[in-house]
Amino acid sequence: MQRKPRVAAIIVKGDEYMHLYSDGAVARPAINMPPSGEWRITGAVTLNNFGGVVRRYSLAEILADPKSIPWQFKNGNQRTHVQDLDHGTRRQWNSPTHYIY
Repeated sequence: MQRKPRVAAIIVKGDEYMHLYSDGAVARPAINMPPSGEWRITGAVTLNNFGGVVRRYSLAEILADPKSIPWQFKNGNQRTHVQDLDHGTRRQWNSPTHYIY
């Protein structure tokens, strides 16, 4: 019997809660989607007001202490953006608002 991997963190994106595993794999329980192996979180970036990268976070840094990352400005706008690799395409999440805990 194969052991089910343990959820390392929770991603909140808009109204949806997703499971993040230690290898970066993502599951979406709301639509009963298990980790596919083709979609992985690779890290995150904090941007300045002009869209320039101020700080990069690796997946290991995110999982080690996600609450230390400034996910949003005080006004609720997104400050740090998750980056992923989905079927070979690198993406950056810009909306809706999201954070990992």
